[in-house]
Amino acid sequence: MNKKKFGMRELIILLVIVLSAYTVWPSIQVHTKKGEEKQTFLKENPKIGSKSINFGLDLAGGTAITLEIDKSNVKGDDIKDIQEQSLEIIRNRVDQYGLSEPQISPSGDDRIVVELAGVDDSTAKALVGSTAKLEFKILAEAEKFTQVVGLIDQYLTRQTTDIVADSAATDSTAKDSSVAKVDSAKDTTKALSDDELLGKAPAAEVAATDSAKDSAAVEAQPASEVGVALSAYYMSFGNGGFIAEENVEKVKKLLATEGVQKLIPRDVAFAFGSGLEPVQRDSKIKAKRLYLLKRRAEMAGDDVVDARPYRVSDGVSAGEVAVSLKFGGIGPKKFSAVTAANIGKQMAIVLDNQVISAPVIRDRIPNGEAQITGLDDMAEANRLSVVLRAGALKAPMKIIESRSVGATLGEENIVQGFGSGAIGLILCLVFMVAYYRLGGLIASFGMVINTLVTAAVMSVFNATLTLPGIAGFILVVGMSLDANVIIYERIREELKNGLTARAAVAKGYERAFGAILDSNLTTVLTGLILYKIGTGSVKGFGLTLTIGILTSLFCAITVTRSILDWKLAKRDATTLSIGGGFKAINEANLQIIPNRRRFGLVSLILIVASIAFIAIKGFDFSIDFTGGQVYTVQYQDSEKHEKDLSKALSAAGISGTKVRTLGGTSANSYQISMRASDDAQFEVKMAQAFEKAGQKCEIVAKDNVGPTIGKELRFNAILSVILAWLGILIYVWFRFGKFGLGFGVAAVLGLVHDTVITLGFISAFGLSFDGALIASLLTMIGYSVNDTIVNFDRIRENTAVYGSSNFAETINKSMNQCFSRTMVTSLTTLFVCVILAVMGGSSIRDFGLVQCFGILIGTYSSVCICSPIVLWWSKRFKKGV
Repeated sequence: MNKKKFGMRELIILLVIVLSAYTVWPSIQVHTKKGEEKQTFLKENPKIGSKSINFGLDLAGGTAITLEIDKSNVKGDDIKDIQEQSLEIIRNRVDQYGLSEPQISPSGDDRIVVELAGVDDSTAKALVGSTAKLEFKILAEAEKFTQVVGLIDQYLTRQTTDIVADSAATDSTAKDSSVAKVDSAKDTTKALSDDELLGKAPAAEVAATDSAKDSAAVEAQPASEVGVALSAYYMSFGNGGFIAEENVEKVKKLLATEGVQKLIPRDVAFAFGSGLEPVQRDSKIKAKRLYLLKRRAEMAGDDVVDARPYRVSDGVSAGEVAVSLKFGGIGPKKFSAVTAANIGKQMAIVLDNQVISAPVIRDRIPNGEAQITGLDDMAEANRLSVVLRAGALKAPMKIIESRSVGATLGEENIVQGFGSGAIGLILCLVFMVAYYRLGGLIASFGMVINTLVTAAVMSVFNATLTLPGIAGFILVVGMSLDANVIIYERIREELKNGLTARAAVAKGYERAFGAILDSNLTTVLTGLILYKIGTGSVKGFGLTLTIGILTSLFCAITVTRSILDWKLAKRDATTLSIGGGFKAINEANLQIIPNRRRFGLVSLILIVASIAFIAIKGFDFSIDFTGGQVYTVQYQDSEKHEKDLSKALSAAGISGTKVRTLGGTSANSYQISMRASDDAQFEVKMAQAFEKAGQKCEIVAKDNVGPTIGKELRFNAILSVILAWLGILIYVWFRFGKFGLGFGVAAVLGLVHDTVITLGFISAFGLSFDGALIASLLTMIGYSVNDTIVNFDRIRENTAVYGSSNFAETINKSMNQCFSRTMVTSLTTLFVCVILAVMGGSSIRDFGLVQCFGILIGTYSSVCICSPIVLWWSKRFKKGV
């Protein structure tokens, strides 16, 4: 073994840790703030926000809406086009609204999912549900632009003089100051380098900022920064000039102030461009354009009948991308008049008050067919053509699902989710140190690094963390200790066989690698299935699970190994402090194979009981599966109000509702579920019913799921479980070679056994069957097969040593050798899951309960059920093993 204390491996680990800390820092900056302070920080620092982990709506508060195309009068070929148009319209609106961390994405061929943090249900529906407004407007003349900006600059600088210097400034002085600023901006409009654009703020801004600092106590300010002229924010001055991304919100606030609004003439209006653009060709710096437009629209979007991107094939513009634009009806006549009257001017294409493009009119266009050139690439051409066609949207989109979470409930979920996880992980660390001494301390350090690296990878992918995602994050960090447990148990065995500490570490890592790889990759498989098939929070859970398992492999195999090597090389040690364990489990001699029939009988009883519960009692399906509406209400007292709420609803004539207490939360919360209602005023009526009955409660969250979504979720839930079974069967068969089918069949039968009994547990205790519970069920499958594969790996290894002549004895010996590892892993993971079940909040309480039960039944099946099935297969099929 190389005795170098610091080599390439250690350098790579150090770089990973430093890069991870650097990557996670933006998330810390963002999420240590709350409420309005956080929203303001995100708007003023969009670059930092784009690098941080996003919080899902169950943590941040806000509304999620799923829209579906009304396909009743639509041709199949048009559906994708309508989806693209609607996506562009919604993105444009959300961008204009200035929301932080919006998530807008297509779902299938005919749906769009919109998640808006910090936005209530009614505002979100108004934002995405209103009709798109496409217009064509002419840009204001350069003289008009200079005049308006000059007036605004004069107003702002006069306000600064009045406030800061406490002396009156004359009109001529203010005017000269304003003109000087505009001229200065004109002088720097072109040929600025990226460094100049980023590094050199205008002198006016610097001076104004200093003045603002000196007048911190001033309350009446005309803009977000006292004294900063509007022209000072322009990176390149002119109509359609660029505003730096970090200054966009400041300029919006400035233009919205009452004093500035009075200075803007009625015939013009400011409008931002849509999205960020490079400030110069080939520049990496992106900013947003600010235009001054004539308020009156020359044409409306309903005159457009078609718009298509294409690449020019001949002429001086050959090879460039362009968009062909076609008008219908009286559109050609209007367009001919507009282009004839505005030759040489820019015509802005405006969607919902944001400028998508502003091409120059070169000549009169009489036939209603125009070409828009000068576009950067085909992506821009595609986007522009989609927007232009939005004026003739062929079908509306209807809201089929909406979910809303109040900000207060979101903050409570964060505290309970992270708080319970921290306690569970501390218990794991304490146990590991007590059981494995120095080895446990090293494993704990590796777990901390794993947490950091997992968070960093999620930041890089700009992943969204949900409440089930927090549970998955905590669970996977706890499960990551399993790799260290496998390694330490192997090292103990090698030390007992007489090897020195250094040799035992090398041999332990070598022999443990196969089992660690196989067991973790099967869990990754379930995570990928959840990510691919799941929706919303379940999808986030799948992503978190996958990332966490992969990073745990890196930390267990490299980080802890590096520390152990360093410790042994430092003093050339021949001993290693990894504890002695408990004699009862270290020297276990369980008669598993001889008692296989008894274990089979116990399992048969459990399976029959589970099927009986499922058949008689059924499941308490949430609206995720049935469709309908669910409201979460909170009281500030500690009394029971289930009956009070039911009576209040009944007295108001609201029938068909179900009220249940939400456990696992510090707040006094209740959930009211019912079938979907078309009454737009239902929530108001329900609130009035509570008020009339004297119930002092508040509606803090609401979900509305259509029947279509419910059917799809049921189908996806069943499909995901079956895919997990098949995927594990194929993987185990492949990894265990020509004798692997027996192991694969045993693993899958064990999973079917665990799944049926766990479903019986869910039915017996009336747990709410929702998307998070499906995630828990699949995680239990991944955990169970993880345990099973470690045992199978030892059977395979021992079979290679002792042969298969006495296969039953070999299996029994292997199970006893792995028993210590099985118990320790189950205990560490159980610590986390018990805390999640008790303290994790109502949203993940059931998740924690299912995981606790799943760990117990999974441990039982991997030891007592799967290994006898392998033996049966070997006897029934001679080549099975």
